[in-house]
Amino acid sequence: MTFTQLRILQAVARTGNMTRAAEELATTQSAVSHALRALESELGVSLLVRGNHGVSLTAAGRAVCRRATLILTQLEALAQEVAAAREQDSGSLRVGAMPSANVRLLPPILRRFEEAHPRVRLTVMEGSDDEVLEWLVTGAADVVTVLGGASAVRSTGVALPAGAVTLPLAVDPMLAVLPSGHDLGVRDAVPVSELARHPFIMSTGGCEPLISALARAAGASLKCHYRVRDSNSILAMVAEGLGVSIVPELSLPAHRAGLHAIPLDPPAERTILLALPPDPLPAAVAFTDLATAVTGSPR
Repeated sequence: MTFTQLRILQAVARTGNMTRAAEELATTQSAVSHALRALESELGVSLLVRGNHGVSLTAAGRAVCRRATLILTQLEALAQEVAAAREQDSGSLRVGAMPSANVRLLPPILRRFEEAHPRVRLTVMEGSDDEVLEWLVTGAADVVTVLGGASAVRSTGVALPAGAVTLPLAVDPMLAVLPSGHDLGVRDAVPVSELARHPFIMSTGGCEPLISALARAAGASLKCHYRVRDSNSILAMVAEGLGVSIVPELSLPAHRAGLHAIPLDPPAERTILLALPPDPLPAAVAFTDLATAVTGSPR
């Protein structure tokens, strides 16, 4: 059994696809398949179920992958601590990010981190709120962006691991998004109860619990004509006049052709946090310190 085999298993488990795992690891699909077959042969169990739409872990595969993640995380921590003892700066860092944070918040932080730590291999993985949280729980990511406060209600039941550290990164206002020329667009702010009178496009990518909570607080029942995960798709549908929606400000593009965004009445917001595991890598701590400095958030 080799560390390479464990890294390959971890990548395949995360991507659910041999080709994407090979691309991520800068190797070939045949090398990935060979390494996994050799690992299965050595362990004497099947680790993967291979199908037409990708691969998934067996029960034994999930158990092995959990151990593999622990081993690889400790290996990376060892490498970074040795590098620190030698007054070097090396290793790797995996950042899990929600799409809105990845578009607006992280780019300047990533640039500054790469400038300050050029020998650290930086990998950014984008996923839904629940996915990035699960990556932190399983060790697939070393630091992630997550939602805090009331907006942290999740449908999957995934929770932060015991002892995890969270730090505020940004406060993100929730805005009503309307087609240009919509009757409600002349207002300075709009109640959720007014939005409920129009066809509504519900986000299923992470904001649904918060939006539903806002509707309940307003005593309103949203007419969800569409349920869409991708925020860009939601905005395109609103621009076409198919309905109205509520989105975080960070999800809005700089150029909003066909769209009009206004605050809610009363105002609503979500908090974006950085989350670290109980025993974070030195590079993850350095990333967090730099991120809070760039955004001006309290450490």
